[in-house]
Amino acid sequence: MRSTTPIILALLLAVAPAIAQVGTPQALPRRAELDVRELVEFADATSTELFGLGLVSGLSGTGDPLEDSATREALMALMRSQGMAVANPQELADARSVAMVWVRARIPNTGGRVGDTFTATITAFNGATSLEGGELMIAPLRHATPGGELAGFARGTLIVDDETALQRARIRQGVELVTNITPVQIGSEFELKVKIQYAGYSATSLVASTINDAYYNSDALDLPPVAKPIDDRIVRITVPEADRGALPQFLDFIMTRRVRDPDLLKLPARVIVNREAGAIVATANVDISPVGVAHHALQLTVTQPAPVATAQAPITSEERWTGLSSTPEGTQTAKLSDLLAAFRALEMPVAEQIEILEMMDRSGALHAEFIEE
Repeated sequence: MRSTTPIILALLLAVAPAIAQVGTPQALPRRAELDVRELVEFADATSTELFGLGLVSGLSGTGDPLEDSATREALMALMRSQGMAVANPQELADARSVAMVWVRARIPNTGGRVGDTFTATITAFNGATSLEGGELMIAPLRHATPGGELAGFARGTLIVDDETALQRARIRQGVELVTNITPVQIGSEFELKVKIQYAGYSATSLVASTINDAYYNSDALDLPPVAKPIDDRIVRITVPEADRGALPQFLDFIMTRRVRDPDLLKLPARVIVNREAGAIVATANVDISPVGVAHHALQLTVTQPAPVATAQAPITSEERWTGLSSTPEGTQTAKLSDLLAAFRALEMPVAEQIEILEMMDRSGALHAEFIEE
């Protein structure tokens, strides 16, 4: 009889490295190298979504069915625009080499200029079973708002990343802007937003004091502040009269100031996960209480009665477990970095690691702010 028994991991004390990372690298900057622009972004800046329809060609019989379909009509219109009239639409019916797709692109909150390129995401929706090997014909992209203006064009060779989702693909740098996208207008007064991983009153106070000290280079107390902390995320900037005619230079000056003492950030213990990117980032000071973890990836298989080994049929065994050093004294807590190291040793998928961390957070065993992006 074969039985499968989950293994319980008991986790106690160990030494932690500076930063624990799993999956896609998403490292926080080294504290000694921080400057203002690494801590903040413009508060009113948002990302921009571009959207459009396109045709993918070159598919090996996995495209849309073309009998009386919108794809066939779109393909015929495209061919007519190129001076290629199709006398008999049935000629296209059996091809299945073309698919109609949605094309999307996300322009980050830093915006973009004419000629800048970004990655396109492609999704089939009209019956295609796979986009592997396809080529996107040139597709116009507009702002994803009613009546959105033309912003760029997408084209290029598709890359299918996930074998379980063959109707989705990407084109790296496949979108080229034809208009400028500037998500924020800077005036005489604007606000900076501390990035979420640094959020806190310590961070906004540090950014403000860094800018004020650098601008005035003086300890005088009666000077009007250039930067003023508003709350745990926002720093309000008032551009001095003398610099309002030279905003680019002023912005370059304040954003490139080296933070005086990054240790004053007093970052709280924090775990940030991103399921889509497959990433976990944790600060070094994350503790966990003694906790048992049972998971289907951690299992021991037992065979009863035990077979007799022979030269022709030797007995081999495979175990999936890992141990952690423990200390019965002290605070009776362990470091999250050791748990993540154990997960890596077991080659546990990042998605399952995130599920366990989420359960530990709900149980109160994870002593950190748990943030899911």
